[in-house]
Amino acid sequence: MLRRKGKSSLIYKYIISYFFVFLIPFVFMSLFLYYNSVSSLRGEIEQSNLNKLEQVENMTNERMKELSNTATRIAYDPRLTPYMLKHGYYGGEAQNELKKYKDNSSIIHELFVYFHDQGKFIYSSNGLYTFETLTNKNYRFDSWSTENMVEKLHTTQPLVIPAGDVTLKNSVKDRIIAFIFPITPNNPHPYGAVMYFVEESVLTNMIDNILGDFKGNTYILDEKSQPIVAAVKDKEVSFDQIEQLELSKHGVQTIQMNGKKYSLTTVTSDVSGWTFLTLMDADQFFERVVHREAFIMMLLVILFLVGLIVAILLGKKQYRPIRGLLEMTTMGNGRRNNWQGENELDVIHKTITKVFKDHKSLSETVDLQKPYAKKQLLTKMLNESFPDEQEIESMLQALNMEMNKGPHFVAIVEFQKEQYEKELTEKKDQVLYSLSTISFSNATVNAVDLLYQNGLAFIISLRDANKVEQQRRMLGEELQQYIQQHSPINALIVAVGTSYTKKNHINRSYIEALATLDYKFASPHGSLVFFEDLGSANERALGYPQEDQIKLAQSLKQGDQVVALETLDTIFSSLVEGEGSIQVLKYICFDIINTVIKTAIELQLMENLDNVKELGDFRSVEELKQRLTPIISGICQQVEDKTENRSQSLRRDLLLYINEHYKQYDLSLEGIAHHYHLSVPYLSKFIKEQTGETFTQYVLSLRMEEAKKQLRETDYPIKKIVMEIGYKDVANFTRRFKQIEGITPGQYRKLNR
Repeated sequence: MLRRKGKSSLIYKYIISYFFVFLIPFVFMSLFLYYNSVSSLRGEIEQSNLNKLEQVENMTNERMKELSNTATRIAYDPRLTPYMLKHGYYGGEAQNELKKYKDNSSIIHELFVYFHDQGKFIYSSNGLYTFETLTNKNYRFDSWSTENMVEKLHTTQPLVIPAGDVTLKNSVKDRIIAFIFPITPNNPHPYGAVMYFVEESVLTNMIDNILGDFKGNTYILDEKSQPIVAAVKDKEVSFDQIEQLELSKHGVQTIQMNGKKYSLTTVTSDVSGWTFLTLMDADQFFERVVHREAFIMMLLVILFLVGLIVAILLGKKQYRPIRGLLEMTTMGNGRRNNWQGENELDVIHKTITKVFKDHKSLSETVDLQKPYAKKQLLTKMLNESFPDEQEIESMLQALNMEMNKGPHFVAIVEFQKEQYEKELTEKKDQVLYSLSTISFSNATVNAVDLLYQNGLAFIISLRDANKVEQQRRMLGEELQQYIQQHSPINALIVAVGTSYTKKNHINRSYIEALATLDYKFASPHGSLVFFEDLGSANERALGYPQEDQIKLAQSLKQGDQVVALETLDTIFSSLVEGEGSIQVLKYICFDIINTVIKTAIELQLMENLDNVKELGDFRSVEELKQRLTPIISGICQQVEDKTENRSQSLRRDLLLYINEHYKQYDLSLEGIAHHYHLSVPYLSKFIKEQTGETFTQYVLSLRMEEAKKQLRETDYPIKKIVMEIGYKDVANFTRRFKQIEGITPGQYRKLNR
């Protein structure tokens, strides 16, 4: 029988595997469900409470403004002058006016007018009082004396006296807030004051009407964070327990008090400087959230149990063919009858050991490929149009590459061909590394070696978008100076494209920089040339789109359909908006046709293009644009196909040649370059671009794999194996083998036989 004790543990592994297959989407689904239900509901509750508190703030501000406006009207009311109030006849009319002012307000309990020269008398809507009568009979405040009241009435700024306990004339207890406004307003030397008594219950009722069934405490604080109004429904907590730092924070926050969590909401008025806050038990505040959480948790538990049951059933079903699978595994390894005495887990353990070794080798390969991946990304950014920036950002983050937000532009440095190709590959890599480490205080620089040009491309990303053109020209000059001072290879030209805000538009700047390279023949060696400087002033005056035509031709050569059509649209838009004569416009249109046809001839694509003869027979600028669009799309598509086919064909032939000849001792990069009529630098860069490894690394990996295969499957002496794979020195091979595998060839053979 093939059954083993390991069956039980193995079936658990299957169950766990299926369970995790279920668990991963389950976790994401749970997080999504929680966020879109519980978290969003929590946010709605918090925002609702915050909005209501802001309504309280707005309502209170309106009432305070109402009191201030009333005080202003009283100050300028000719019927309420000191003379009129104390006059025997007109005093009654003045008192009636005060009653009208009081009755027009929904919050005023009583209204008083006090004049500094009246001494101990104060006027109200109910008549004239002395301060002794007012404070000892009509309004007996527990914490406000007569002297204190008189002192407050001499204020030069509006005052609010927080709610205090008071006994009214009819022995009824109440809490009243006093508001004092000096008259006349904004006068550094007021002659009196208007004082309002407002019952605290009026304001708390107003708060209750807005907040609805709110079960917590509500406070209105003055500028010094002292309570003016307090609507207390939860007596387990008091205002004094709230820390000052928490009062200064705006919005909703959770605080700890008396061992419980409370939700604190604060809003500060920009008008009065008062702070409005609510304090409520967090469990009550988020009661709806708790109910929603309970429902979701119950639903998730049910789904979790269902997933667990399904995982158990699938695990049992998967274990049934384990004997056949194990036999096939051992048969494939030539050990069909040698696994007895080992349970399934022992066999699997050995298989996993081999997998881990392969994984280690793969990890090392991935680490070696990282610079290659960075170069591939930069090359793709130069040559392709990404649909959006998010894809680029994800790749940059995965490769730990730094690139500022932008704007971005491309600068290309082309070196003298003979001198560039004469340099050894290793030395050129050192030069590239040196130049790629250029750093600017206001920009990041990413450099890439261009495969088809004798030069480097620099993607320069600015830190901010202020004075972009000034920064671009300054950085271009700094790059030119750096190349002149540090590069051992002489530069022909430093060509700079225009700047673009988005990272997925960097290829436009690259095409402009490529177009600018053609002007190296008309410029001294090492010159700095900007794309926008290519056209002459006379051409610009005529509306002649010289720079755009150059960009159009270069985008056709690159096969970039997006940029080509985008440039064509720009050209014709400028022609339509221009003010040139009809004759000049026709000349420019024929020149655009000539640019497209000339580029197609250079690319040897004319025979595959249709409708070229009809281009000259256009009746309007728009008609010419419509005829050029399919032709330009066709040219770009053919260029892209030719480039891809050429690269694929060369890659296939090169790799086939290397795989057939890697066992030859004299195989070299120079010999392959001679065989395919390519330059050594180009071939070196092409192999690295296609395989992710240098020529030496690629050949070494082929030889090592062949050596391991023969060590496993043959009994040949190690010396014979070494000679057959292209080595002559056994000691050197053994040292390299141990560096890669961690063991000697002999030890490897013993472990894998």
